[in-house]
Amino acid sequence: MSDEEKVVSWFEENYKSLIFGILIGLTILFGYKSYLSSQNSLQLELSRQFDLAVTSYQNGDSSKILSFSRENMNKHSNNVYTSLANLYSAKIMYLDNNIDQSHIFLDHIISNTNDDELVNIAKYRKAKILIEEMKYNQANELLGDNPDNYQHIELKGDIHYLQNNDEEAVRYYNKVLAYSITPNEKKNIIAKINLIK
Repeated sequence: MSDEEKVVSWFEENYKSLIFGILIGLTILFGYKSYLSSQNSLQLELSRQFDLAVTSYQNGDSSKILSFSRENMNKHSNNVYTSLANLYSAKIMYLDNNIDQSHIFLDHIISNTNDDELVNIAKYRKAKILIEEMKYNQANELLGDNPDNYQHIELKGDIHYLQNNDEEAVRYYNKVLAYSITPNEKKNIIAKINLIK
């Protein structure tokens, strides 16, 4: 039997499996493309809704951004637009003196967001509120033992200062000075250190 006859014989024996494999491959490919298209459409729609809500907020109507946050906290909890809307909503609740609701929006970001920058912003804002409420231990715990964000480190220094632990406060403030910060931020940190000394 020649090589050509072997190939023809193999195709005759396996053509059904080969066609089935091609069909499965095409189905997976088109299914994946459909899934990506669906995700892109969802992201585009959430972006549009978020933009409209922010525009309303900037025009003095906070109800749309609050509605957007509440609706998407369950439906799209880890979406970036949900997190951004939650930052707005937490601010609105804080300004309305509804601190518990502000905590809920910030906690949602901290628990559900994959974006480290958004999590850092939410932790920073929540820690500032906790410090304002004089819940120093909770703020300290939220920021962690060894934060790597200079704003978090500064807040740790503030907490120690407020608890009359001046040595620790200065230690944290000096850590902040090791970061690349703006001249104005550096001036503020030095002023805090000089206030203690």
